[in-house]
Amino acid sequence: MKVSVSKDFGTNRKPTLPLVPEPTTVLKKEDLAQVDLLSDPADANSTKVKFAFKILKGGNGETARDAIQWFINVEQAFAGLNSNNGQLRYQMLQQFTSRSTPSGFNHNVLVQAAPARAALVATAQAAVDRDYRTNAARLQGLNDHLAAMQALTNETVLAQNVGNGIVATARQQLLTILLPTKILQRVKRCLRREARKPVEMGVREHLMRILRINSQDIPRLPPHFNATQMLSDDEIVDILLFGVPKSWQ
Repeated sequence: MKVSVSKDFGTNRKPTLPLVPEPTTVLKKEDLAQVDLLSDPADANSTKVKFAFKILKGGNGETARDAIQWFINVEQAFAGLNSNNGQLRYQMLQQFTSRSTPSGFNHNVLVQAAPARAALVATAQAAVDRDYRTNAARLQGLNDHLAAMQALTNETVLAQNVGNGIVATARQQLLTILLPTKILQRVKRCLRREARKPVEMGVREHLMRILRINSQDIPRLPPHFNATQMLSDDEIVDILLFGVPKSWQ
């Protein structure tokens, strides 16, 4: 189920990513995921800081910004825990999602894990086949590695080098399903046409809110999930000029 969002972009309609975020509501404890992050991720003995964020449910009550913020929070949790193992990330994401979202995420992982596991087995088998049997110890090592690859499951394969990529792609696919169709185009169109400065908002704040959407939200939207989707500096200037009263331009 996609997050709720208006399909219209009139001045009296609610935009997909409004300049002014909606007020936060007090959440129940069961609606939050809580982890202890390391102040220095490289030092396991460094001071720990509690970090709580909203679990992603994928229901009608969640906005596009809720889904994007969840994506950002998960990235922060992985970094603060110094978690570089795809299998551990997969297991943590079971706690960071609820309702229908875990099944969607797990399906995306399964779709990618099966061919990745087959590729690892094929690579290990090819190494054994190429061996000239001139070194018994080396051949035994290759055979042991082949047996280990053959024993992998769709979950344990995530502990291999391919694991982080699989989990990252599955998260992006989950967000693609939850967010409105063509959200990138819609957000950019809204900024270009309707990001006018509210009367009660200062110019600096107006600028900072536009920059926030451009640098924090847009790079985490489908289809590419990277900074190449961001608006250029010239486009930002045009948006700012359009957003202030004509007498100021």
